[in-house]
Amino acid sequence: MYHSHIDHVRAHLERVRYGHLVDPAPEKVYLGAEEENHFWELIGLRLAGCPVLVLALLRFQRLDLPGIAYARESLGTYLSTLPTPRSVDEAGALTAVLPSGSQKVSFFLKRMRAGAKMTPVTLDPARIEVAFDFRLQNPYLIPDFRAGAGKLHNHYYRTVDGHVIRGRSHEIPATAPEELHRFATISSPQQVTPMGVYPLPALFVNRHYLALRAEVPTRETLAAVMKWVPFLPASAKPESILSLPAPREPAKAARKTPRTRTDSSTVEQGSVTPRPNRAGYTNRI
Repeated sequence: MYHSHIDHVRAHLERVRYGHLVDPAPEKVYLGAEEENHFWELIGLRLAGCPVLVLALLRFQRLDLPGIAYARESLGTYLSTLPTPRSVDEAGALTAVLPSGSQKVSFFLKRMRAGAKMTPVTLDPARIEVAFDFRLQNPYLIPDFRAGAGKLHNHYYRTVDGHVIRGRSHEIPATAPEELHRFATISSPQQVTPMGVYPLPALFVNRHYLALRAEVPTRETLAAVMKWVPFLPASAKPESILSLPAPREPAKAARKTPRTRTDSSTVEQGSVTPRPNRAGYTNRI
């Protein structure tokens, strides 16, 4: 299933891939309606039971941090510690606004800032497998050190669906409170696939969606982990962890061929070679 939202996500992935350091205009990329002490921001979500990526506006409390446009808390903290519910029905849930699949994201954001009224939906954070934002710089200054979280270390992950991800994240001790660590924050992540390695924006992954986690503090450990079968590229799931469909191939123009009789023909299949990862994601924890 292909819709206009995919182009919005792919444009962000291109900015991450080529190491852009400056966020584009928030109004065109992620900023929705603004309130006195809150604002709505576009977030990408991989949801359990949904075969396509979901884009949703979530409501964040505005923080006053110098030099940061639309500062807020970490998305990992936000999803792990839900805001105080306004009613019993809202307990343990998030309110979100979804754009129409036939609507360009930039137009949807413009309408929301103009005061358009949309019917909200309720999200169960426990059903969010992966989340990411559309920023290149951190929306917060202080490190995302929730209670019990350690320092950043290199890790390899394998999801329950078979995706292999490597990146930097906190080592969470078994004694740390689970309610504060529902989501693991992975900085400068890369997805390992049979076709190659692809950079991704900072990911916030539900810990229940992770089947395996291996810390790689040294080169010797890394050499060992890279030989373990679950983390081999050949055993990794080739599909994007962001639930993106395969890129659409442009229509090829018809080519005139001389009308000559041949006994056989050979078609050379073209291949697309991924460009090297020139820079990782600039969002730091």
